[in-house]
Amino acid sequence: MTGVRHDSNQELVGQGIANMASSLFGGFAATGAIARTATNVRNGGNSPLAGIVHAAVIALVLVALAPLAYNVPLAALAAILFIVAYNMSQIGHIVRTAMRAPRTDVLVMFITLALTVFTDLVLAVEVGIILAMLNFLRRMASTVEVRPLAEAELAARMSGNEAVEVPEGVLLYTVDGPFFFGAVDQFEQALLHTHTEPAALVISLARVPFIDLTGLASLVEVVGTLRKSGIRVALCHANAEVSERLTRAGIDAELPVPASSDLAAAIESVRPER
Repeated sequence: MTGVRHDSNQELVGQGIANMASSLFGGFAATGAIARTATNVRNGGNSPLAGIVHAAVIALVLVALAPLAYNVPLAALAAILFIVAYNMSQIGHIVRTAMRAPRTDVLVMFITLALTVFTDLVLAVEVGIILAMLNFLRRMASTVEVRPLAEAELAARMSGNEAVEVPEGVLLYTVDGPFFFGAVDQFEQALLHTHTEPAALVISLARVPFIDLTGLASLVEVVGTLRKSGIRVALCHANAEVSERLTRAGIDAELPVPASSDLAAAIESVRPER
């Protein structure tokens, strides 16, 4: 609202200390609210001093001016809160976002907004974060691609000292994207349904930045299934992190060459005439 960045951790630490201290005086833990802060900002109180003065005034009202505050009409206080809430809601921004943002993001936004209005902010934030995380995982899974490595792309990927000839009966596949649990189904379908019966299969992991436990389990299962069908399998171009995880999982020991090998070595290790 003020156009500057702030340290959210500082606010959280301050709230945590205040909540722990309040228990020593018969108080209870509470979350932050920005209604009164927004009122300050709307009226030019943009510095930390405004918050300190506000806290001091509230304490003074509670300690010394409670009888006077009792006579303030609740209807007047409610009207002030309605105006503050309307200004904080930024209706114009919400409408513009709903018109421009992806539909799933808009759905998450409206669910969070509805929970904020009809329940409370804590529940709304928790549900909103969970929904946003699930939406992010769905998008991540959709970006992972398992596909055959075309000859033109193969030539483009090869360096001058790694020029290789792909023998007949050897299929080259590449996995593009993080190999996590959301991409496992796509990986299994792509490799177990190659619509042909190759003698060997080489899988490039050059564009796999990381692999999780579910991805490792899927890789073990797919490699085992292909080997039972008489198809030799080799991995190549795995980065240091992925290669280490494959070694620790025992997958490297089942392969003809380490997963960190280059493409030429992987193809040579599964050449049909051997």
